Amino acid sequence: MVAHVLSGLPAATRGWVLVCGVLAFSLVGCATGESGGGGGSGATGGSGGSGPEPSLVVTADWLNRSLTLLDYDKLIDGESDAEASIIRTIDLSDWEPGPLEIELTPDGKTAVVSVGPGFFDGFSIIGSPDVPPGGTLLVVDLETGEAESIETEDVPMGIAISPDGALAYTANYGMTGAPGDSLSVIDIASREVVEAITVGLRPEQVALSPDGTLGAINLTSEGGVRVFETSDIVGTLTDVVATDNDPSGLTFIDGNDRLVVANSQGFNVTLLDTSNPSAPLAIQSFIVQGGVPYGLTFVPSRGSILAPLSPVVVGVPANLSTIVVDGDILRPSLPQALPGSSFPLTAAVDAEGDFAFVAHVSDNRLSIINLETGATRAISWLTESGPTYIAVQR
Repeated sequence: MVAHVLSGLPAATRGWVLVCGVLAFSLVGCATGESGGGGGSGATGGSGGSGPEPSLVVTADWLNRSLTLLDYDKLIDGESDAEASIIRTIDLSDWEPGPLEIELTPDGKTAVVSVGPGFFDGFSIIGSPDVPPGGTLLVVDLETGEAESIETEDVPMGIAISPDGALAYTANYGMTGAPGDSLSVIDIASREVVEAITVGLRPEQVALSPDGTLGAINLTSEGGVRVFETSDIVGTLTDVVATDNDPSGLTFIDGNDRLVVANSQGFNVTLLDTSNPSAPLAIQSFIVQGGVPYGLTFVPSRGSILAPLSPVVVGVPANLSTIVVDGDILRPSLPQALPGSSFPLTAAVDAEGDFAFVAHVSDNRLSIINLETGATRAISWLTESGPTYIAVQR
């Protein structure tokens, strides 16, 4: 999160500790259904038979050092547990500390995975696990399980993939003692870094516009974001546009003209006008009720943004806010309680916008949300901290 390091720990740790009591008092959760299950590394089940291959939901399992491939249809049927839903796992134990973030290429066959501690090393909100140093970028064939490592300028965290699936962009956050300051562009087919750009201290997440011509990257240490044209990143990279304290997840909405940024320690969300990419302008900011925002996911079919909200305190339910996009007005809903607790990083949504999936790193749950009815449930199968990120095969 916040990039400065004080007394051997990220400043974000201190900030979260200060707000824990307030959030624990202000958040109200409700019990929801959960399906337990076996599984773990090497677990199989779910599809069976010789019919068509099931659509996948893939989780980055972080300290479990694996990816889990789950059957989408089983997850949304309202009753299948983890054991029935898991198709198989991909062992990534050769890379410490484990897969943190994941994105899939548009054809759904390849995963681009960042391995690293992110801001979680020394982060008390997830129980202070022993997080080994290190990190890399992996390109993983989901059919064979084969993984290839690509060394970026600094330890990567956030990932965006171009609409044609040719390039991956990584925000290289670094780690404690080795903060990052770069953005990498990777040719996925050749497994090569084709460009590395210095962008500023502690870039955490990166987003592309739907057509892939515009990009944005947040800088947690500088309180804002930078916008760029993908055809000439160095030549078009803007100055930092201020948003608020600890900018984190970001998403373009509808097209190239609007960008939304979550500011975690500001407890708010900022809307920017990017119609002139060389001069982005913040036009609205509002507090999000119900917790700490981090990741933002735009759902085009619903004209809304999903924002999981962390209660910070382990064991207290997380919330989900639905932010309706009404022109240049963003209207957040009342927060909906989720089955899992902190720290949900983002929501993944299927192509139709029917179901969302939220990972909870602190209590090892995957929340499943029916966006039409609001019904929620969760499954759990991991033993170490994770899952952290989810990707849905489209």
